[in-house]
Amino acid sequence: MRGTQLTSTSKWRARLRVPRPTKAVLLPRGGKDAARQFLILFVFYIAYAFARALAHGRDAVALANGRTLMHAEKYLHIYIEPWVQAKFSHWDPLLSFFNFYYMYCHLTVALWCMIWLYLRRNAVYTFFRDWFMVMNGIALVLYLLVPTAPPRLTFTSGIVDTLWLLSPVNLSVGGMSGQANPYAAVPSLHFGWALFVGLAVVMMARRHWVRIVGGLFPVITLLSIIVTGNHWLFDALAGGLVAIGAYLLVARVATAKVGAPVPVLNRHHGGV
Repeated sequence: MRGTQLTSTSKWRARLRVPRPTKAVLLPRGGKDAARQFLILFVFYIAYAFARALAHGRDAVALANGRTLMHAEKYLHIYIEPWVQAKFSHWDPLLSFFNFYYMYCHLTVALWCMIWLYLRRNAVYTFFRDWFMVMNGIALVLYLLVPTAPPRLTFTSGIVDTLWLLSPVNLSVGGMSGQANPYAAVPSLHFGWALFVGLAVVMMARRHWVRIVGGLFPVITLLSIIVTGNHWLFDALAGGLVAIGAYLLVARVATAKVGAPVPVLNRHHGGV
């Protein structure tokens, strides 16, 4: 009798397309795995932030490297930072938008992307997590080896600090100075993270408009880091190379594993 009731219930649920329990949808591998993944990223972030602070106190080297980058861009005729900042400086609301975008979209969007990948693309989440961590690890080594001042701190660049001019945020003094490494310019992880998010969305999103938004995200980020005076164009190029290099490295390792998925640009999956 019980078996008959279960069969009838299953048919009824199938006929009405009753969704599965919310727990299975929200936590694809259960609460323990979700907590473990959060702990992995949290510990990595704490270690990364601590190691990143080691670049403090190397002002002379960082300023010299910043001037070297500026002269190199001039020599290569790609020194566009002052021109870009000047073009966007005629309208304060636009500058305020880029200030807000630079300060608050960097970590927020990356965190959203990782949560989305875990909840909606769990089969490939480990790949993206490893890609993200390897990218940050490579960048950290470069920060320690080559501390570089951004344009806003390279006093002969002619580039101003828009965060200091048009917002209450000052990355050089006060509470924010202890949370940011002013000489972590090369590579730009603002752009590296944005490229990571953009590629993840383009690879994994199904809806066309979502993929378009994902593709635009690195472009807007590139504008924000230049307009606010926080990165050289070379920094963004380096950040992009680090992101792509980390992807190739993780993909090579994943390919060696039997059945390990490797997301690519021409493969789209169901869902958002």
